[in-house]
Amino acid sequence: MKQSTPMNRTTVQSSTPKNRIETPLASKANTKGDFNQKVQETAYQLFVARGYTHGNDLEDWFQAERIVKGA
Repeated sequence: MKQSTPMNRTTVQSSTPKNRIETPLASKANTKGDFNQKVQETAYQLFVARGYTHGNDLEDWFQAERIVKGA
């Protein structure tokens, strides 16, 4: 019987300070679909930057909208 080995997880360190989201996603969206996709991805990056802490999804979404609109 073949034994399975656990997958190695690697941690990716970012050089971006946690209080600053710097992303190419924060560029102007061309269509509504582009806008929603960029907001979704930016909101996720905010969630990651906060250390994967749950409970701030709406705040992340609204901040992501402001980031994408302002870019």
